[in-house]
Amino acid sequence: MAESMNTNMEKHYFIYILDNPEQFSKVEPFFFKNSDIQFIYTVIRDEYLRSESHIVPSIQQIYSMTKLADQESKINDKVIKLLLQSDNADINQEWLLPRFKGWKIQNQIKGDMLKGIDMVRGIEEINYDNIVEVAQKLKGMFGNVLLVDDDDNDLGEDFDDPESHKQQISKNNIPTGWSSIDSILGNGWSKSTLNVIMGETNVGKCSHYQTLIKIKNKKTGKIQNLTIGELYSMVKK
Repeated sequence: MAESMNTNMEKHYFIYILDNPEQFSKVEPFFFKNSDIQFIYTVIRDEYLRSESHIVPSIQQIYSMTKLADQESKINDKVIKLLLQSDNADINQEWLLPRFKGWKIQNQIKGDMLKGIDMVRGIEEINYDNIVEVAQKLKGMFGNVLLVDDDDNDLGEDFDDPESHKQQISKNNIPTGWSSIDSILGNGWSKSTLNVIMGETNVGKCSHYQTLIKIKNKKTGKIQNLTIGELYSMVKK
């Protein structure tokens, strides 16, 4: 019963994407659990993204493309025709759209989780650079998850007041206290996130504010004695 319900919903999502082809770049084939729908969707999506015109093929073209790609004739003709003859005319879009978005985000998260696990398992040598590189990739992956929720079909056409579109990112971040670090982090720490500061042995992670250090000027070769606090004050400026 649940499988049949999921298949029916996937049919609605499939038709929604055909009616809104900008979704092809946001919906991966593996989002569809029904193998027949997934196969047909893959054929259409590959053709759409590959073509310069970005025009959704006609029903007859999709049928022909699917039959050509299905060399082993795994998909019944009736299944293809029934799917392509479906429509969402009787479906309330206000009911369908939030479910479609939730379905997209859920599958995107699942896919990114699996990619993340593979990336962590693929770390051959445990060192600072490798860990940071993987962490940055993971942050980018999960930071982009909610971008699949951006379904604005009218991007730019109402952009007659640039000032009204400015986003004050700093309001969503917490300053570190050092302007240079804030600049690197994009105005400080992001709220509701866990931030881990890492460093190799003997780089000064546990140094006291009054700890004395030596700094060498690369140009003059002059060595200067400073405290950690004095160094931070210089960097902050």
